[in-house]
Amino acid sequence: MASPTRLPIGLIGLGLIGRAHLARARTSDAVELVAVADPVEASRDEAAAAGIAAYADHRELLAHPGLGAVIVATPNQTHLAVGLDCVAAGLPTLIEKPIADTVEAAQELVDAAAAARVPILVGHQRRHNPLVRKAREIVEAEIGRAHV
Repeated sequence: MASPTRLPIGLIGLGLIGRAHLARARTSDAVELVAVADPVEASRDEAAAAGIAAYADHRELLAHPGLGAVIVATPNQTHLAVGLDCVAAGLPTLIEKPIADTVEAAQELVDAAAAARVPILVGHQRRHNPLVRKAREIVEAEIGRAHV
């Protein structure tokens, strides 16, 4: 059962980036990871041993009671299908970059989210990396402000 003061979230994909989200969620005061989905049985077993509901299919996770949001950390080519399922479930979703593997797929997902009024956020975690920040400082000092 999720804490009343922390947002209950699900995590789809327990690869390298998914595991980074898992570790961060475990130390967060803002979210509580209550469910994961991954096709790899060993990953599911690890999550279940930590007291987290574990599913083989992301659609099962989307039916988990009480979810407040979802993180998608699956291979890029699955982002459209998984993202559309999250939108259909009405769950605010953070999708790891890129949002999709083609511009057309990205537009389809953005349009579906807008039509359903379901927020989607694209994870750009490297913006906060100290090396990337330092590089930006150097570029701005030498060339000028980047307009992105």
